[in-house]
Amino acid sequence: MTTMAKTISMKATAFGQDMLEVLAERQLEKVSFRELDISHSILTLKGYLVKKLSHVNWNIDPGLCQPELRYLYPVYFDSVRILLAECVAEFFQTGRVYMAVLDPYRMEYVEHEIRLLVLTPEDIFSLLRALHNVQNPAHDLISRWKDPADRERWMEHIQKLHQTISQLQ
Repeated sequence: MTTMAKTISMKATAFGQDMLEVLAERQLEKVSFRELDISHSILTLKGYLVKKLSHVNWNIDPGLCQPELRYLYPVYFDSVRILLAECVAEFFQTGRVYMAVLDPYRMEYVEHEIRLLVLTPEDIFSLLRALHNVQNPAHDLISRWKDPADRERWMEHIQKLHQTISQLQ
């Protein structure tokens, strides 16, 4: 019996799904899932993470956020840009971005197809910078993979994303 290789992508992780839910709720529903604006998405997700991990929340609910999490800001911010890089690459490879979002009323996932992407040269630079940063073997997004085969597949994934997005410059 053969096993299928695990998908290595940010979009397939729990964190990636959470961030897609935040995007859907705070940005995409407002435009009926017609377009994905990368600049706006970066700001939306960074704002969400800053608020979620900020000192303000420590006073409200100390269990909500630990002070050491502030050191993870760069990792979270890189993760968000990798997630968006995956969306950009998917769009330029297929002409659309698929996103499954939980419908809380029916308690099932509804798939949306986004056919318009707004991407600036600054966005491309930001995504490429994140893709470059996460190729450092000491970066948390690589070191979290304990199995060397998974680490290698992650690096291949990141390099493919970098190559795809580099062509957009």
